[in-house]
Amino acid sequence: MNVLNITLILLSALSGSPVRYPIPTKGEGHLFYIQRTHNTNTVVYEANFDKNGILKPDMPIKIHWILYEEGSIIEPLTRLENTFAFGVKHKLVENNSQEYDIQLVSYKKLKLRLKQIAPFKAKIFQGEGQMASRLDHIFVNANDAGLWTRVKYLEVFTHIPQSENLKQEKIKVN
Repeated sequence: MNVLNITLILLSALSGSPVRYPIPTKGEGHLFYIQRTHNTNTVVYEANFDKNGILKPDMPIKIHWILYEEGSIIEPLTRLENTFAFGVKHKLVENNSQEYDIQLVSYKKLKLRLKQIAPFKAKIFQGEGQMASRLDHIFVNANDAGLWTRVKYLEVFTHIPQSENLKQEKIKVN
């Protein structure tokens, strides 16, 4: 190993960011996921359908952890995580029973729209109007050094229209 490789490995370790992150399986209902600098455990957001394939108005999104660092165990969010960190709030879009405005409880400035496309199919978009693009995932860069986790910035990855390629937007959080 040369000095450059060792330096890159050390810088990666010091940043608190694992070198490689697993990508969750994107099955039916998958909307997006969130990963963080702390570890590879991942929060997954999925559409929540009734028996007829329609989004449930009382809870259109269900959320869970994939604990990769514990053998890929799937766990629900705790009440605290749901209320202050990774949960969502939703509001039915007026005059449209198949679209919801979605807010992450920890970062309300990110504009998300959940749309029912067909029975048992939904997609989530970031942005508004013509500028909206389908959300793929969010990476949270945070510092865990103090009593509370302090988020430095979000990296929001969305699909380029008519493509599976991703574009990345870095959002500084104050």
